[in-house]
Amino acid sequence: MAGSTKNKDKQQGKAQGYMKYSGMAFQMAAYIIVGLFLGKQLDKYLGTERPVFSALGAILFLIAYFIKLVIDLNKNKP
Repeated sequence: MAGSTKNKDKQQGKAQGYMKYSGMAFQMAAYIIVGLFLGKQLDKYLGTERPVFSALGAILFLIAYFIKLVIDLNKNKP
């Protein structure tokens, strides 16, 4: 019985890890999409020929996500 409890705990730990990292991937995608959307709206408003603000928005929001990620990972450090 003790072996099955350890195995079950191990499987739950793996599932929690998968959920954690898949959640992080969805957050990153959301940040990039928001940056692209805001940049696209700014490009449309300013009438730029090239999607300068779309690219800049995606890059800035990606950097913001990585800063948030580092802060969150350091917060959970023992």
